[in-house]
Amino acid sequence: MKHFLIVIIAVVAISSCKEKKYGPFIVAGNIAHSPSAKVYLEELPWSGENPVIVDSTTLKDNGNFELRALGKEEELYLVSIQNGPEVLIINDNKSIKLRLDVQNYKAYTTEGSDATAALHAFLEEYSKQFSALAQTFMLADSLSRKNPTDSLATVANLQKDNELKQINQFITTTVNNAVSPALRYYVIGKAFKTMDPDGIKELAYASATKFKEHQGLQKMKSIIDMQFANNPKLALINKTAPEISLPDTSGKLISLSSFKGKYVLVDFWASWCKPCRQENPNVVAAYNKFKNKNFTVLGVSLDSDKDSWKQAIQQDNLTWTHISDLKQWESVVVAPYKIEGIPFNVLIDPSGKIIATELRGKALDDKLSEVLK
Repeated sequence: MKHFLIVIIAVVAISSCKEKKYGPFIVAGNIAHSPSAKVYLEELPWSGENPVIVDSTTLKDNGNFELRALGKEEELYLVSIQNGPEVLIINDNKSIKLRLDVQNYKAYTTEGSDATAALHAFLEEYSKQFSALAQTFMLADSLSRKNPTDSLATVANLQKDNELKQINQFITTTVNNAVSPALRYYVIGKAFKTMDPDGIKELAYASATKFKEHQGLQKMKSIIDMQFANNPKLALINKTAPEISLPDTSGKLISLSSFKGKYVLVDFWASWCKPCRQENPNVVAAYNKFKNKNFTVLGVSLDSDKDSWKQAIQQDNLTWTHISDLKQWESVVVAPYKIEGIPFNVLIDPSGKIIATELRGKALDDKLSEVLK
């Protein structure tokens, strides 16, 4: 029994050593062609505040340096040169070596830190993919302003979608394969530029579950939870649209599911809502532009007076299907669609999934141009 207990203690000790890669650490190495002799080691707080200097030094005549710090956990640090470039470091080892030539600073090398090397590799590939994506978005936007042929617009939009999918897959794969919690934190931060809220949430939750003790990932999860709580409509994205089944202006029951197979903009509005009436011309323009491309609008009114509702439909030239239970804020649609104010809309794809919310003005035209190739 005693021998068995000793084995357990030894296994726990070994496991602890493997997990605890933080504490005192040193970043040392050489910097060539530096514009300044001053070098800093800065901690990047999980709260998103400005970097905090934890150590500084002066380069020796041969460019060598040494910086020291005490990490609370695996964290993100900057080795920054005064008036020069910065290098991201992760303290996953007690001793990390850095070699940097300022004249070709992106080609820096590190030793002793697998997480820092992985972060460097990610940054190199991400930079290439994001730059290509930005160029493609600019091209697609430029073409859309010139009224291109359908074939040109289709090619541009297809390329944009493929590159967006590619970079998001790259981010997802990097996060899922990363054994460093600090690396995961950084890469998920990049996902906010290109990925939908649900995708980001999934990556953050999986990472926070895997690294339960990591404060940075737990903080990120809390922030995402807060964002979803403050804007519950985000939770609708990529979910099947809740069914709506209400009477139209003639009393005929119309169901949202009857439009399945089309892109549907479900537009929540009311005749008494001035911002809704001001937005209606944009919806009319979008409907007329895309109605022959497997797209329609379903108007869902939060009116209480049927005559006012019908009159507003006619006055604003809203020629699509309209439904309402005429219960204003007591309508059955308010809760499932998390409606807190109008105008509000959701865009549903042919499978019945919500792919966007709160599209107004140019944002509505841009989104429809993107999906209706």
